[in-house]
Amino acid sequence: MKNALLAIAVSSFMGLSSFGVSADTVPVAFQDIPEVMAEFDSAKEFRKKALTYGRLPHHSEIGRVFPTYVADEAGKPVLETVNELSDAVVIARNPDPVSGAVFNEWLVLKDKWETTYGKLPEFTEFEPFKRIKTIKAIPITDEVLTLLGSENGDTAVIAVEWNNKGMTVYKGGYLADGGYGIAPEEMAKTYEEVE
Repeated sequence: MKNALLAIAVSSFMGLSSFGVSADTVPVAFQDIPEVMAEFDSAKEFRKKALTYGRLPHHSEIGRVFPTYVADEAGKPVLETVNELSDAVVIARNPDPVSGAVFNEWLVLKDKWETTYGKLPEFTEFEPFKRIKTIKAIPITDEVLTLLGSENGDTAVIAVEWNNKGMTVYKGGYLADGGYGIAPEEMAKTYEEVE
């Protein structure tokens, strides 16, 4: 019964959170568009300047459902994905809440965490980490939006590995070589150009 209720709750959350994506919109894999990928040849390199908090899952959390929330266009939290916690992941968190007491938390495989942040967390309480890995990113311009199949000239939906519905990217934001988008405010607030 408990599992059935959990499945219903997750399903209803997933139905409510399209992350700004229309049901008819098919996400575009920008990695398959030669004109977009050519832009990465001369792309600037960036490093996340904001700290990321990380912790190991507590043994009682293993096997539980783990939601990831992001902010919508109005700054309200919406469910982006639901994954299952395992002992092979680190729980990552942005330092500032999405809204109120709701934080943007996501799961990172331990080996990826180590290459991105240098070492694994040691505890089940959050501790701060400075990113050591850099990214290449290109601005999302009118031309890039057109190549991505934008229907409104302001946004497009790209394919991402963690959400079948895709991720909405915004004019003035960035596409990262890691296969995701960065909103304009997020880029200005949390990234710095590497000289």
